Amino acid sequence: MTFKKRQARLALALVLFILPLALLGTSQPRRLTFGVYGGWSQGLGYEFGWHSRPSRSDDYTLDAHLGAYIQYNLSAVFSIQANMNYQHGTNPWTFTYPGWPYDEGTDMFSIVSANLNGVITLWRLKRISFYFLGGGGINRGEWEAFWGTYFNLTAGAGVKVYISSSHPNLALNIGGIVVHLIEPDKYGDDTAQYLRFLIGIEF
Repeated sequence: MTFKKRQARLALALVLFILPLALLGTSQPRRLTFGVYGGWSQGLGYEFGWHSRPSRSDDYTLDAHLGAYIQYNLSAVFSIQANMNYQHGTNPWTFTYPGWPYDEGTDMFSIVSANLNGVITLWRLKRISFYFLGGGGINRGEWEAFWGTYFNLTAGAGVKVYISSSHPNLALNIGGIVVHLIEPDKYGDDTAQYLRFLIGIEF
């Protein structure tokens, strides 16, 4: 047996040994849970930077967001989540053109998204659980090159801290999600990414 095969078998054995220990002594979560959350988002890449142009230059900046979800727990490990999110942003701009007066201002924009996510809880202790999620959905909101309805893919991770022994499903949810936006176009898709930080309550 080669060294790499021995490593692979050892890794598999560790996973099969550790996963049951992680779930040992933990109760099956309630089938249906609800959550509300808020936080702050950070744009990544060119789309969320300052765009210098001959006349109108502008910038798109994300700030606060609010959301809610319903989660159906298939087991202690696997769940399905329906998630709604409202993302707020600002669009500061300047206007300079020969023969025209200088002007500047700040417009507002928003992105509303609806997602279906799969959630995997890999480590569940008495008061803490760690999870990963991923999924996709649709967006509405007009900004930069994104108009009307477009799509998104999401991936993230977080931790839930259970804060009440009398209410075993009440938890503080802290996490981060990368959102990848896709605007289909016959001449080439427009894409953008941002990072969403969140803190909320699950019950």
